[in-house]
Amino acid sequence: MADGVGEVFLPADWVDRRPGPKHWTTEARSDDPAAREVHAPTGQGIGDGKAFLFLFGYKTTSEQDRAMLAMELAEIDDDIAVLRDAGYTVVFDRQATREDLLEAVAGTGTGVEGLTPAGFYWSSHGGADGSLECCDGATVRPDDLDPATVSPGLRLAILGACYVGAHAPTWRAALGGHPLVAGWGRPVTLERAVDFLEEGRESDIGLDDLVKRWLLTDDPVPASTGTSGLPPAAVEGGRTGRLKKRIATVAEHLGAGWAEHGNHYDVSVPLPDGRSHVVQVFLVDSVEPYTEGELLCGMEAEVGPTSALITPETLLAGSARPGYGRVALVAGKTGVPQIVTQSFTPLTGASSRHLAAHCYQVALAADALEFSVFGADEG
Repeated sequence: MADGVGEVFLPADWVDRRPGPKHWTTEARSDDPAAREVHAPTGQGIGDGKAFLFLFGYKTTSEQDRAMLAMELAEIDDDIAVLRDAGYTVVFDRQATREDLLEAVAGTGTGVEGLTPAGFYWSSHGGADGSLECCDGATVRPDDLDPATVSPGLRLAILGACYVGAHAPTWRAALGGHPLVAGWGRPVTLERAVDFLEEGRESDIGLDDLVKRWLLTDDPVPASTGTSGLPPAAVEGGRTGRLKKRIATVAEHLGAGWAEHGNHYDVSVPLPDGRSHVVQVFLVDSVEPYTEGELLCGMEAEVGPTSALITPETLLAGSARPGYGRVALVAGKTGVPQIVTQSFTPLTGASSRHLAAHCYQVALAADALEFSVFGADEG
């Protein structure tokens, strides 16, 4: 180097190393070993020789994360008691790292040596790419796991993190194809996350329901169906055509903004309480009996990915009322079915007010369902 400074040499194992948090060792960990508790069984039963792990990857340096952790911890005592009474050894780790998850699914973590890891609940922030955030700021992704190392006894993987449920098929494959993977497909409010842990919901599926269904029985875990047999989103086959002369009037009826996007129009529909929802408006040809080839105005609004946490009752509640909107499942890009609301009406003879009514009801149904499932409004 210049000015007489000698050349700097890097150790061989530093060359091409990816940036990221320092890997911890026994001497220099990024978590507190005391944050991990192991609770022995209090009874005997189906959980004999098995373990269930509660792993929390919230950042230890974040005051907000610590508050979120405290709210979740207040809701799991009943689940721990049920599992222990059934013979399970229960691990509870408030500072979970990437290594904790890898060891958990292999059955080699502290406190579970020699036990079959029947299930785990991981709670943290999640990334849109399907990654899980750990307590030290590191992340763990499906491709970080070696499916060959995952215990074949793993039956239930609950990923309590935003977005990650939309990548459930990828996570299931990474976990050896064994467990049922349940998780949120998009961001949810903290209230919804806590609701999931509370005991005594009605139609919603919660942690206690998943434990009862898959850890207190030997029923075979269902195969992953993914999006097999589902149609693509209707908008994918859409076009604008004759809508060009009508979309502005339709939007004016609604007090909505609109923009053209290739084969459809995005109409941002104002709703009560300052909320809104985007409806995709397009033209398609009918293929149904007695209406083959008829030009339809189609409208479709996204709600979000479905998952093992969403019941048919949740999807269909209120859909039997007379009206234009309907709920449908379509193929999603990550292999998870997407929930949408839709409406189709013949364009010929339809007034702009009629089209506006269809558009509004599709937006209202999507917004109500979105709030019911995720507790948040993404537009």
